[in-house]
Order: sequence, then structure tokens, then C-alpha cells
Amino acid sequence: MNSPSGGHTAALSPDAVLTSIDAVLWERYGRVRQPGDISATDSFFFNTGPTVGIGFIWDEDTNVGDFEEIEEQEEFLKTDPFIGNQKTIQSKKFYKQVPISDEAFRADLVGKRDKIGKQVGDKARQTQDKRALLDTYADAFAGSVNTTPDGQALYSNAHVALKYGTSVDNLETGSLTPDNLWTNVNALANQKGQDGDAGSHVFEGFLSNFNNYRAAKEIMNSALVANSGENNINIFDTVYGQVRIAASIFLNTAYNSATNAATSYHVLSADHQVMRKTFYGLTTHMKTPEVTNNDSYAYVAKFNEVCFPGSWTGAQGRDGSV
Repeated sequence: MNSPSGGHTAALSPDAVLTSIDAVLWERYGRVRQPGDISATDSFFFNTGPTVGIGFIWDEDTNVGDFEEIEEQEEFLKTDPFIGNQKTIQSKKFYKQVPISDEAFRADLVGKRDKIGKQVGDKARQTQDKRALLDTYADAFAGSVNTTPDGQALYSNAHVALKYGTSVDNLETGSLTPDNLWTNVNALANQKGQDGDAGSHVFEGFLSNFNNYRAAKEIMNSALVANSGENNINIFDTVYGQVRIAASIFLNTAYNSATNAATSYHVLSADHQVMRKTFYGLTTHMKTPEVTNNDSYAYVAKFNEVCFPGSWTGAQGRDGSV
């Protein structure tokens, strides 16, 4: 519509502008980054689900245990999982507010609204991915940010199963080679759970920093054993060909200050306990001048979540040391 002085004013409502920016945000948020790139929203590498509140208690348990052989009509014993090693977890709020001048809101002649959507979408995804990885896998060998409920780093030679007090070592040393990787896969298959039993974990996921991605693909997806003059078949390709191979720049040394970050990697079963719990996901709204009190609008995006190692079970790590 035209103002009495002959100027132009936009007929767009705050809801319409919000919808326009949101469309750009979600397109940028969901786009694929690097080949094999891992996102915080990946439900394999992060065991996802809602939180039960901003703060909650997380514990480890022994699971239901083995089936028991009984006689016909024999009374059976009730077996409840043993619970122990409790830890308090606090969800974290992440917030971004971007001002939009009244003029840009009315007549977006320079594409500012689209630019806001692109930048906020990129940064929302980047912040989620970075925090998820730095709080879990990047810290998995040191435990300086998060420990498992037993007080150890995710990968440690000092874990103790809740039942029978069995010692569990899910930490290996050495760089990424076919032989070292097989040692990890074998250790995962034989890893004892909280009930003291082994055999429930299958190699289904591999994660490393992006520097290692090429080597990992060559080792696991070559028809013959990689970097070998022999014509032996490659078991990783023929038997474990469906394993998820992923990487992230947020595990590179530029972000990860852990010792040997450039050469460490993670071997995972689908039942691992690296968690991502969401109090509320990425959401947006528009603040009007009545709220901002400065004759401008503001585009707001926020989310509330937490990532942490819930237990050491189902994961084997190699710290990359030589």
C-alpha cells in the first residue's frame, strides 16, 4: 500500500516474513556437506530421543540377563536389571537473534532476509554438529568434557561391568591400518556388556576425522586388502560392506585438541550409547518492534539439547598413537 506522503510500505506480515526466512533456513540446514559428513541429527552415530526435562538422571544398567531353563510349571524368578553409576545430565540452550531493520522488513531490495535465512541455517547446523562431536567423540579418549557414568572416558582400560565386577577395556593404541582395524572389530565382537556377557555387538559404524576418511574408504571398500602386495580378499568389503563410514572436520586437530586427534577413530555397534537428547529442537520466531523497542524486527532461532556418552558399551576406540 502507499503512505499519504506517496512512499511505499510493504504489505508483508511478520508471519509471512518468518515463513519466507524459514524456507531458506531449512534448505541450508539440511544440505549435504562433505562426503561422509556426520551430523548431530544422524540417528546411527547419536542415539537420539527427547529428554525428560532440562535436567535428568542418567544411569547404566545390566539389561534383563539370560533366559533360564525351567521345568514345566516351575515357578520362575523375576529378574530386574541392576541399575548403577548414575549421573546428572543438564540440557543446554543455544540461541541466536538477528535484527532486521524496519526498512529491510518493508522492502527487502538487497536480499537481506534470504541472507539471514542462509546464515542462520548454516550456523544452526554447524553449532549442533560441532557441539555434539566435541562433547562426545572428540573427548572420548580424554574424558575432560564428559565421562561415562562410571567416571571414565568413553574409551578406557578401567571400565568395570556392573554385574560380577568384570573389567572391560575398550581402548586400543595404534594408527589406522587393516590389521589394527580388525583388532578393533574383534574386540568389539568380544566386548563384555554390563551383565558380564559378550557377543551382542556387531561392527556397523566407523567414524574418524575427515583427514582419515580417504584411508578408511580405501581400507574398507577395496576388493583386496589395501596397501598390500598380496591378493587376499578384503574382509571389510566382502563381509562388512554395509558398514557406515563417516567423518567430520570437527574431529580434526583444528577443533579437537586431544592427543593424536588426527589419527584416532571409533568402531561402533548400532547399540552404542553415545547419546543426543533434545529438550526442544531448532525453532524460530519473529520479534516485532513492540518487543524489541528499537523500531526494528528480530529473527530468533534456538534449540535446547545435550550430547554425552551414556555408557561405554558397543564402542571401541583407537587413540591413533604409534
